[in-house]
Amino acid sequence: MKLTDHPTSAPDEVWILSLDSFQMPADDVIKELEALTWLRGAEYPTMSRISSRQGITNWGASSSFIEFVLEMSSNGAGGVGTVVVAAAVKALYSKFRERSQGDHWGDVVPEETAIAVAKLRIASQYSVESESLTLSRSETDAANRSFTFTFNHPDGGSFGAEVGILKDAPTCMRIWRQVSP
Repeated sequence: MKLTDHPTSAPDEVWILSLDSFQMPADDVIKELEALTWLRGAEYPTMSRISSRQGITNWGASSSFIEFVLEMSSNGAGGVGTVVVAAAVKALYSKFRERSQGDHWGDVVPEETAIAVAKLRIASQYSVESESLTLSRSETDAANRSFTFTFNHPDGGSFGAEVGILKDAPTCMRIWRQVSP
């Protein structure tokens, strides 16, 4: 899920969930994502776009994937709206997690792995080189088995990432950008 000001701009915040052996029809996933675009009490859905793609690999090992992307406008969401969207995403991801057999991280994410994955995901979403990101802050939440990182970029901007088992949600990751003033 991507929160963005406009479909052509880089996302302000991205939520990523990777699952193995997901047992839910694609149409049902799209309906669940579409429901996120209706904020409580709203007359119309939030401006959004849902897309999906799938693939099958038969090169040494067989596997397949399907990816769903919900891009949703952050315009007008404000603080309360953003909190509501975050809570809805966590609830939906919990539901998806129950329909899968887990993900490749298992129960514990080593900090080095979390940093490497965070850098790669930031690079893929924001078109920056992962090597150009310098870790400036790292926090560990042992109780929830998650990490929060802040990375500086040479252009003066910074990026954040939360990796691991987020409170009241399955193993997933959230990344965001912080634009320099």
